[in-house]
Parts: sequence; structure tokens; C-alpha cells
Amino acid sequence: MKTSLLIIVLIALASSAFAEQKIFSERTTFPFDSSGQRLLGVSRNTIYITIDDGPTNGVTDEILDILSQYGVPATFFVLGARAKSRSGLLRRMFNEGHLVASHSYSHLLDFPTRDYFINSLMTTHEIITPYISQNNLFLYRAPGGVWNNWRADTVNSHPSLQKAVGPIYWNVGGGSGSRNDNADWKCWKRGVSSKSCALGYLQGIYRHYSKNRATILLMHDINTKSATMLKIILENLKQDTIDWKFELIDEIPSVRDYAEL
Repeated sequence: MKTSLLIIVLIALASSAFAEQKIFSERTTFPFDSSGQRLLGVSRNTIYITIDDGPTNGVTDEILDILSQYGVPATFFVLGARAKSRSGLLRRMFNEGHLVASHSYSHLLDFPTRDYFINSLMTTHEIITPYISQNNLFLYRAPGGVWNNWRADTVNSHPSLQKAVGPIYWNVGGGSGSRNDNADWKCWKRGVSSKSCALGYLQGIYRHYSKNRATILLMHDINTKSATMLKIILENLKQDTIDWKFELIDEIPSVRDYAEL
């Protein structure tokens, strides 16, 4: 009887230790709470600009110019397939204080095998490692936000990916169909102007602010219209009376907490 009890205790302790080692969240709202809207421990005047799918010659550099002009940092979730031949843009991101993170190798929304998924993350991470400082985390955003438990379990059980943190979601720029939730790539596909698209983003930012929520803003660096839109957004925010703070994704408390597990 005592032996059986000891075995049960040991199993429970082992399970607890494994749970505490988890780095990748199984939640499809991370780093938000379960509502997918609120960042815990972050003031409502905080904005995290995130930029996906690049780097792209002629677009990313224009976005970097605008970020430099306004003195604003951003987190770039890059594709390995694009990043491998654009080291100059990655170096500029790093040198100018931005955060380089992974958005997979080729933006597949699904992966045929677990090994394919692991290789997508590992290959991209190897490409961007020279542009990630020791203080920065290995962050990952799932293409299209497509996520499930087997992906989280795969990363958490892989020894070379134990420091990875993600997936990283957003609450402005997802293009849900609401007039207050534009997505830049959908705007360009529908022929919406940069000014009108920027207005949708601004409405999303102010809506969250009014509900005491910070913003993770999603945009893409594959079309110069996104650069124009970003400039409009930053100029409008600069001119209002709110003391906006712009931070990098690795400064979010829940992201840091996961990295320490």
C-alpha cells in the first residue's frame, strides 16, 4: 500500500515538473487573457507594433525609416525564406533597437508532419539568431494565428526549442470583418486607401484604450501602402493628448513569465 502511494506521489511530482517546464502556451489567445483582449500587468496606453511576413526590399526599409522618424520600436515576425537573403534589413532592425522574431519559414498554415513543423522553426531561428540579443527571447507567431495543442506539445518536448515563447496573438489588425478591425493586407486587396485603413486601426486602438486594454497591433511589410498607413497612425497618435508608450513584445509580463518556466 505504501509502495503504491509512493508511486502515485512520484508520478504527480513528475507531471507537475513537466507542466512547469512548458514554454509554449496551449492558449490561442496568448499573451492575452482567456478573453483574447486584455494584457495583464500592462497599462492601457501601451502599444506593441508587430510587423509580419517580411523582410521585403523597398517596404521594410521604408517602415524602418518611419519608425526611426517617430522614435518607435517594433517587433518584426519574419519569414525564414525571406530573411535568409536579406541580412541587411535584419541587421538594420537589430541595430535600430527593434526585435526580430520568427513567423515560421514559409508561412504554411498547416504542417504535414511534426518534423516539418520543427524544421520550420529551427531553420528560421538559425537564420535570425545573429540578430537577437542575449536579452531578447526566441519569440514565435503562428502564420494566420493557426494553433493547436500538438504544436505546443511538440515545441515544449523539443530540447532545442525550449526557450521559444509563443504563439503571439494580437487585438488590432486581425481583419475580423468589423469596420473597427481592419487588416492592412485585406485593405489593399479591397482597394481601401491607406488613410481609411489607418482609421480602422486607430478606432481599434482607441476602443481598447477606452476599455482599459493595451494594444498589440498587427500589420505586414509586404506592401508600401502599409508604410504609408503606419505613418498616418503614428502621426495621429502623436497629436492626441494621450501619453502613448511603445514597447517590444518581450516586455509583456506574461511573455517574460513563460520564458522563465
